[in-house]
Amino acid sequence: MATLSLRMRDDLKQKAQQLAKEQGVSLNGFVNATIAAAVAQQETLTFFSDRLRNLDQDSLHKRVLEFMRKTRPGKAPSIEEIEHAMRG
Repeated sequence: MATLSLRMRDDLKQKAQQLAKEQGVSLNGFVNATIAAAVAQQETLTFFSDRLRNLDQDSLHKRVLEFMRKTRPGKAPSIEEIEHAMRG
């Protein structure tokens, strides 16, 4: 595991420490999770950009709208229902 020395403004460090405390993690854990989220976001954008690059945008838009028309209002599933569905 790499070690990183990081310089940041004092006020930013205080705010990050407060957020970490509220989440029940160390500042190190908070910084790691935040960086991991930023990396995952960029990787996801790259993934979809690569997949959608050669698609006809009008056709894709029509497909998305067709999918959205099939959705129905209802109650959101509970955590237990989601976990059950994920287990198969």
